[in-house]
Amino acid sequence: MAFDIPNWVATIIELGIGVAIAVLLYIFQSRTGKLAEELLSKISSMTHRMDSLLEQRRLDELSKKMFECKRIIDHLEYIQKKEEELKEYLTDYISGDTTSEQLHYFVKQNFMPISNYRIHEIEDATRQLGDKLSDNTLRLDLLSYIEAFLNLCETVVVDGKQQNDNDLESFIISINIQLRRIQEFVTRFRKEVQQSNNSSK
Repeated sequence: MAFDIPNWVATIIELGIGVAIAVLLYIFQSRTGKLAEELLSKISSMTHRMDSLLEQRRLDELSKKMFECKRIIDHLEYIQKKEEELKEYLTDYISGDTTSEQLHYFVKQNFMPISNYRIHEIEDATRQLGDKLSDNTLRLDLLSYIEAFLNLCETVVVDGKQQNDNDLESFIISINIQLRRIQEFVTRFRKEVQQSNNSSK
């Protein structure tokens, strides 16, 4: 003899099973939702951290660029001052107000060592800048200037050879060209500093 479950009891059992499944689904979805929220929160936090690190890196690079540009400007302005002094010495020498020994002393003891040191510092700063300059030709133009400056410096006084007035007057003309080039570079590097300053705001 078969045992029959009344319809109302079966309905209650089915309803109980349905409610249990619904409760289990709700708990599973709630946990999944919380996990998804936690995961999204972690992703958002990591993204924000990465953005902050990238921004800090960008600001550090701009700061380094400004520092190196200002360093180059300072050295260029000092070389400009020394070249103006050299021009005065040469002018005085041509007019007879300065002796050959005084001119040699100034060039060998004052002008050349200081200029070489400053040029070395400019070359180092230029290497530090790498490809950070907005003005694409500025780096190569500066290196070209440095080479011309060093070549020019070596010709002003040659040991054992008396320079004639024409050579020295040509050298003064060359110094004037150099001074104009220095001013051009100072202007271009100041523009780089200004652009970096604007980008950091």
